[in-house]
Amino acid sequence: TSGVFQMESAGMTGVGVGLKPKNIEDICAIIALYRPGPMDSIPKFLACAQDPTKVTYKHPLLEPILSNTYGCIVYQEQVIEIFRKLAGYSLGQADMVRRAMSKKKEKDVQRERESFIHGDPARNIAGCLANGISEAVAQSIYDEINDFAHYAFNKSHSLAYAIVAYQTAWFKCRHPREYMAALLTSVLDSQDKVAEYIAECKENGINLLPPDINESGAAFTVSGPNIRFGLAALKGVGVGFTNAVLAEREKGGPFASFPEFCSRMYDSDLNKRVLDSLIRSGSFDSMGCRRSQLLKVYEQVVDSINRDRKRNLEGQFDLFGGGGDAVPMPAVILPDIPEFSPAELMAMEKETTGLYLSGHPMDEYRRQAQKYGAAPIAAVMAAGNEENSPSRYGDGANVTLAGVVASVRTKTTKNNSLMAYVILEDASGSIELLVFSRTLTESGAYLKANLPVVVTGRVSIRDEKAPQVMVDRVAPLSGERRGAEERQGEQVLWVKLPDGGESFTWLKKLLNMFPGENPTIVYLADQRKKLQTHCIVHEALLAELRETLGEESVVLKAK
Repeated sequence: TSGVFQMESAGMTGVGVGLKPKNIEDICAIIALYRPGPMDSIPKFLACAQDPTKVTYKHPLLEPILSNTYGCIVYQEQVIEIFRKLAGYSLGQADMVRRAMSKKKEKDVQRERESFIHGDPARNIAGCLANGISEAVAQSIYDEINDFAHYAFNKSHSLAYAIVAYQTAWFKCRHPREYMAALLTSVLDSQDKVAEYIAECKENGINLLPPDINESGAAFTVSGPNIRFGLAALKGVGVGFTNAVLAEREKGGPFASFPEFCSRMYDSDLNKRVLDSLIRSGSFDSMGCRRSQLLKVYEQVVDSINRDRKRNLEGQFDLFGGGGDAVPMPAVILPDIPEFSPAELMAMEKETTGLYLSGHPMDEYRRQAQKYGAAPIAAVMAAGNEENSPSRYGDGANVTLAGVVASVRTKTTKNNSLMAYVILEDASGSIELLVFSRTLTESGAYLKANLPVVVTGRVSIRDEKAPQVMVDRVAPLSGERRGAEERQGEQVLWVKLPDGGESFTWLKKLLNMFPGENPTIVYLADQRKKLQTHCIVHEALLAELRETLGEESVVLKAK
């Protein structure tokens, strides 16, 4: 149900799984029921739908009115029909009572009870007793109607929703890639929804490919079995330039190389800012160039084309010139430099697209996160939207999360203590953490942007706010690190301290927070003395040491 109109919340998904809708009527009913008030009828509705022997009617006259909803009152139209068929009200009279109930006009509602049961000759209302319905049954029916009508939903509205829900489900089932591409395009301004739908694509075997200058459209498009990111969604590129790229590609065919792209697009407001965004997003990766190489030369390419165009323009003003020769493509020599690390490439993608496309920083920590029993952030966020449904991640629930620190903002409280607002994200979404003074003192070293951590705390859901987590503990994730951190594991950490006093006490506490096997040499400058210990060489540790002691006092050397 993810991405299906009206059906994708966790609560509606649960109702859908319980009901297993067989037709439009079923979908229509649960859309009408899933709101405050009628929601209390959902357990009975599901039980009767699954076992028709449980369907009962307080009077046989109710059966033709309530049979489509398994004996439950679901719609305003049913309320009106009950007044008409059981008590002899006209359509207009029944709707007036329904309106009084929905607006909670208690005096009018109680006055109308008498007419419903005993009738009102002045208004030509027969009443239930005249139709062979006992007073006790009539009173019970009226009580049920009154309780329900406060929140009743009209069927015409619910049915319109149900038809759209069915259509979206049909498209998602029959044309999943096309539907998900359109869905992603529609929610580009919501990073949480984009992350949710990308996760849904992955579950269905559909990958989100990075933008490609020769394959991408303006929006998300289908590319074979996958979906391709759109050029217009790139930060700094824009719809105008994207349309110019698509028109040039249609006219002159695919772009053969980076210099050719620059030459062909030069007259379409190509600028260095646009090129920088395209390169960082990976739009030229399929041309066999490294992003590191293109970022070194793209300004030189643009400047070269600019000079050639100026010379060409000057040639056109030559009295005997034939209009100047065509400008040749600039000759570009790519420097022989290594590509950026996977983490750096992902950071570039996040910067330009708002998403991690070639992977997620948490990928290499997945096993560690599983070992801690970390919940997906999206699951906690979804619980905040289900106020009327029990959830394991409801307000006050203890939870463990693992993710990458996206941002940290500190604030001084009224008690003059420091606290931090931290955005933590994993592959499923992001959430705000509230870190108070004690935890911040103990674990603040780990709360640096782009560092992977595991946190434990309590879910806080207040008013209309999105769920937050009040953090009790933060610890670094070691994961299955590669590249630079693997090399760090083969190195000795040297730390220079000015003396063996307060700074030495501070260092001991800090190193105790990073237990590990890396040899660590502490040099006390005032005593010219070396002390040896062990720790894990983690980015958070290095950042804290360098920030406090200075770059020159923290050195990694080969064993």
